[in-house]
Amino acid sequence: MLTSVSFQTRARTIDHLGREQIADCPTAISELWKNAYDAYARKVSLNIFDGDLPVSTLVDDGHGMSVADVRNKWLTVGTESKATGAEIDEADRNGLKKIRVKQGQKGIGRLSCAALGSLMLLVSKKKEHQFVACLLDWRLFENPYLMLHDIKLPIVEFETRIELKDILPTMFDSLMGNLWGDGEDISRDSRIKSAWQLFHDQELREEKNSTKEAIERTVIETCFTERHFDTWPVWTGKSQCGTAMFIADIHEDLTAQLSSDSGSESDGAEIRAKERLIQTLNSFVNPFNRESEEGITDFSTSVVVWNGNLQRFVIDEVRDFGFEQFDELEHIIDGVVDEDGKFIGNVKAFGEWHNEIEVKPKSRYKMRKDTQFGEFKIRLGTFEVVRKNSSLSDEAYSNFYEMRKYFGGVMVFRDDLRVMPYGREDNDFFEIEKRRTNNAGAFVFSNRACFGGVYITKLSNSNLRDKAGREGIIDNKASKLFREVVENILIQVAKRLIGRLSDNRAIKLDEINAYHAAEKAANDRKTLLRKERNRVKSLIKKNSPYLSNTQHELNELATYVESDCQMDDQDELVRLQHELSELDGKIKSYSLAPIPRTLGSIETEYREYRDIENNIKVLLNSLKLTVNTAIDNLVVKEDIEIAEKNFASKAGVLHQKIRKLATAGRNILKEEIKRFEEQIDVANKAFYQKLSIHLDDLAAKRTTLQSVNSIIEIEYQKQDIKITQTLNAYINALESLKEQIDLEGLAIQSVNENSRLQKQNEQLHALAQLGISVEIIGHEIEGQDMTIERGLKTLAESSLNDTQSRALESVTQAHQSLSDSWRFLSPLKLAGEKVRTQITGNDIYDYVNNFFQKRLEQNQITFEQTDAFKKISIYEQPAKIYPVFINLINNARYWVKESDEPKRQILLDVKVGQVVIADNGPGVDIDDVTELFTLFFSRKQRGGRGVGLYLCKSNLASGGHKIFYQTNEEQKVLSGANFVIDFKGIKNA
Repeated sequence: MLTSVSFQTRARTIDHLGREQIADCPTAISELWKNAYDAYARKVSLNIFDGDLPVSTLVDDGHGMSVADVRNKWLTVGTESKATGAEIDEADRNGLKKIRVKQGQKGIGRLSCAALGSLMLLVSKKKEHQFVACLLDWRLFENPYLMLHDIKLPIVEFETRIELKDILPTMFDSLMGNLWGDGEDISRDSRIKSAWQLFHDQELREEKNSTKEAIERTVIETCFTERHFDTWPVWTGKSQCGTAMFIADIHEDLTAQLSSDSGSESDGAEIRAKERLIQTLNSFVNPFNRESEEGITDFSTSVVVWNGNLQRFVIDEVRDFGFEQFDELEHIIDGVVDEDGKFIGNVKAFGEWHNEIEVKPKSRYKMRKDTQFGEFKIRLGTFEVVRKNSSLSDEAYSNFYEMRKYFGGVMVFRDDLRVMPYGREDNDFFEIEKRRTNNAGAFVFSNRACFGGVYITKLSNSNLRDKAGREGIIDNKASKLFREVVENILIQVAKRLIGRLSDNRAIKLDEINAYHAAEKAANDRKTLLRKERNRVKSLIKKNSPYLSNTQHELNELATYVESDCQMDDQDELVRLQHELSELDGKIKSYSLAPIPRTLGSIETEYREYRDIENNIKVLLNSLKLTVNTAIDNLVVKEDIEIAEKNFASKAGVLHQKIRKLATAGRNILKEEIKRFEEQIDVANKAFYQKLSIHLDDLAAKRTTLQSVNSIIEIEYQKQDIKITQTLNAYINALESLKEQIDLEGLAIQSVNENSRLQKQNEQLHALAQLGISVEIIGHEIEGQDMTIERGLKTLAESSLNDTQSRALESVTQAHQSLSDSWRFLSPLKLAGEKVRTQITGNDIYDYVNNFFQKRLEQNQITFEQTDAFKKISIYEQPAKIYPVFINLINNARYWVKESDEPKRQILLDVKVGQVVIADNGPGVDIDDVTELFTLFFSRKQRGGRGVGLYLCKSNLASGGHKIFYQTNEEQKVLSGANFVIDFKGIKNA
């Protein structure tokens, strides 16, 4: 006989679809955040509270739910609303105009909240509806003998928040009916009691704690308090609608966040739980969109830990890693990949942009509708992890090195929300670490040192779908090709511009290493200068009293020699000679030498000390001469006896000094030997300490071999450099001492020489700045001078009376003196006011044209501007702009008038947002291009001093602008010299 039956569903199905289905606790949180996004929330927050019973709340300000929504949607698994893609009512968009792309697909994401904790109170509020609350204990669904239809969850509506406190105990009693039965249905009560008895017996056999007893021990009144409810903006009146989940008996990954200790003594599992939560939930909303790009700007996420009343933000959009920081990275790939897998975009390598880079796919893919991956964007940045290879400043490098712990990882964003688990340390979807393990130099991208990732959309990349457990994209043909295309882009960009196999890397590393060497030397000089200044300062403070006492002793001795001393008493004179030798030794011990060239704030103190020291030395030498002369005049004792006494006296002084310095030297050597041994001990242990946790992770299969090998390689390079820098410094210093090289003398000499050259350079620059104006206006002054001279000659030929003749003679003499003076002066740079103002292209043209009009006409040169140039606008100091154009036009005029062109031209134009000053003169020889902007370089046969272009570049650089000479013939505006200025902040009218 044919019969029909339906599926019977055990309660445990919910546990399979929820807690067991989701990858981990942080991934569960991300699923619930996506639900809040689908509910048009502006903010969603996870709060974790300490206490005897830690509690977590997940609250949002979305459209909320009515009691019908909770029954028919939230408590109905696999609802059709997300699967059908039906648009949400405008009333439920919470005032947001933009329609959001639905993130949920299967209608089971809400079940992931079981991964956060056992007991959950769901409270929701929809506009124009009452509050609705539902209480459930996810442990009910762990019973494999319980049928799903036998579990009843209490739901209640209430009007005001104060009612909930009285309602909760009743709801809890109703929930307990799922353990004991409620008396309403005898057969259900019997099934429930039998199911729990069977489950209890099974747990006893398996030596597990009783789930039923654990649920029965729950005291609902102690779980949730006003402290927890106040995290929900609806509860505090800040929002009219939203949904909140209040969770007790929370997951250990959440309780781990309550500890603020992240030191070496923290539990390893606790540290990993913290890292995993941050790696999963940071940058949940794509932070790498630029201001001009459309992205999610009306949804924010946060994780807040509450220790008592103290808040600590674990995840916060205020501390997010955004496009401003991203653009500072030294390597960036930014472009679009079409549906065939071809990349077109811009690549930044070692801080320099390369535009319109094209990367073709490995092969021509044949795709059907159900296998195509679709067009997507890639925006990925990184930096050189080995410090000596990085073009970044120390501050930027340190910042990125620290930031990679929290925001690093190659992420995948779908419609600007993160796809899990991409971007976490244990995920290597694009096999970046695997390639680095084989050849870290060639494949420079490191998963943890990368920021940004790949952007896909639900519409364009419909075949790239998530696995049910949110453990990545389903492994189908489309995802395989998608991954292959991204890997190919990373490989090709590394080969061409960034990796060891690229010519660009070798060139850039030479520059970077030279820069770092110079920077280190400069820092070492500054450190030594500070050390020497401090040494001089402390010696002045220490020795000043002794120096004063010595001065007093010498003065008394001088008085004695001049008045009371018997100059014919040989014994007395020898005693005086010995005393003067001892004083001489004292004075030498008070010496401050060597002295750094610049002393800063202690300059005055040093000069006063030096004057006293010099006066003492003068007096000492005078007394020595007096005593030695008197001794020479005596012949009472043998010369050898006198000399021996003098020798013994001075030897005693020297031995005393040697003993003093030897004691100090031995003490320093002992300290340094101890410190050297400590450095060796630290160096021996550092490699193991840095990597032990990663080896433990690998042993426990929490990570992959490729990932660990990559980390080992990076740490090896770092430790190798650190050991070399730390221990070599000792060896080199000791070898220098062995060779009797005076390190301090050399260092001070180097610092002083560097200081002198810097000062000289500053003076030279100031002189060069002074030196351009008359070169520019020289012809103008000369013309005016000649006009005055002709006028004076005309007057001299006229009949004048005596008074007029004397006046004319006086004026002629004054004019002659003035002419001699201006001809003697070097050209001066135009100086203008330092107030910034809006300067248009037409302003620049009018200024320059008025300045050169007569000379241009005399030289038969046409000076013009294009409409594009006329309309530009720059907000800058006139003194930084006008002198540049004056100098460039003056140079152009010089060379154009020397040419044989029938029509001589100078043109101001704008090309690709950059200003071009062009002429049709002979142009610049290709061998001279690299020297153009260096000081004192000039090819002019007369009148050229080689400072103009140097000052142009310096003047522009001070405002953040750039200038260069166009060598690409196709990019030139006119056939001759074409100078291009890249103005910062240039605007077109």
